[in-house]
Amino acid sequence: MNNTILDRRQCFDSAFVEVMNDYTARWDTEDQSWTPQDALQSYKLEWSKHRKAPVRSPISADELRLVCLSKALEPLPVTVNAAYARSFFEQVEQQEDAFVSLFPGVEETLEALSQNYKLAIISNGHFRRLLGSLHKLKLTEWISPDRLFSSEKDGPRKPHPLIFETAMKAMNTTANHSVMVGNSWRNDVVGATSCGMDAIWIHPGNMKKVSERRIGKQKVIIVRSFRQLQHTF
Repeated sequence: MNNTILDRRQCFDSAFVEVMNDYTARWDTEDQSWTPQDALQSYKLEWSKHRKAPVRSPISADELRLVCLSKALEPLPVTVNAAYARSFFEQVEQQEDAFVSLFPGVEETLEALSQNYKLAIISNGHFRRLLGSLHKLKLTEWISPDRLFSSEKDGPRKPHPLIFETAMKAMNTTANHSVMVGNSWRNDVVGATSCGMDAIWIHPGNMKKVSERRIGKQKVIIVRSFRQLQHTF
């Protein structure tokens, strides 16, 4: 769901800047040209640098967020510790729901797919937030709440096969009659194909508009955007 049909990256960016506006209003900086948008770019650059390092750091996601936030707030007279970072990102998370939005073409694509397929969501996200987004964005027209499967509620996190099997059982279907669509190669594609499902990987950086590969006996179609599914099936 997140970063497949919901643009969570844009939600995070907007929420980060919104919360940063509140925080930076408390201090004057020597560099008056520095803005919350600069903080966001600094944060994302630092995050990307760590994630793309030849040898990935063994620190946890929370520790990495602390490191990146410290870098982003260097121009401010504030010490960023674990408690500060936790409070900051709790507020970002609360704000994210106000900015949640769909990728272009999602509604039209869901409408087209629903004519021939039963649609469901399998996500590692928090069930409450997923359910809230499902209702807020009026996605229940195509995906009912009982077809929303979250690792928080229904089993271990993807790519563990059990959550896929739980969803298929509830949907009264089998792997050879199911297809998983997602943006994560490891969680969505590898997880689904390990259960005997074919998969579609949404990969905006794919060189070709549509391409195909296999993992064992399973077929994996690679597309650039969710809206391409209308022309894939």
